Amino acid sequence: MKFKIFIIIIVLIVVAFGVGYGWQNMKLKNAEKEWAAAKGEMQTKINSLEKELAEVKARESLWEMPLALSQVSIHLSEKNFGLATQALDHLKEIFSNAQVALNDEWKKRFEFLLPALQEIRDETQNMNPSAKEKIDNLRNLLKEAFWSGKAR
Repeated sequence: MKFKIFIIIIVLIVVAFGVGYGWQNMKLKNAEKEWAAAKGEMQTKINSLEKELAEVKARESLWEMPLALSQVSIHLSEKNFGLATQALDHLKEIFSNAQVALNDEWKKRFEFLLPALQEIRDETQNMNPSAKEKIDNLRNLLKEAFWSGKAR
């Protein structure tokens, strides 16, 4: 009789542990599913924010273009055509890198920039005085593109 009671107690303890283990295992699986869903949602948000950050950095580099063009203009005033050409090449590189992160609207706004920089570069290499005037025109076009959203 004592042996039967002992076996029943052992069986009840094993069943209790089994039920507890099953219950906790089910809760763990649910928590893992919730964590995976939250992780996926956060990863989506992170990717979106990284894309926005890249676009903002690209816009910032575009915003600095008029100042860089002023430096090119100074080089031209000082008849440093080599430095002006280097600065224009650097601007083209900056814009090409920024263009990757820009959305279609911003790409369209600034589609005039690379050809204009190339034209100014060609004029600078030929030591043409009209390059300085073209820089001023390009600065105005950049301002229009930023403020009105329209570029010519």
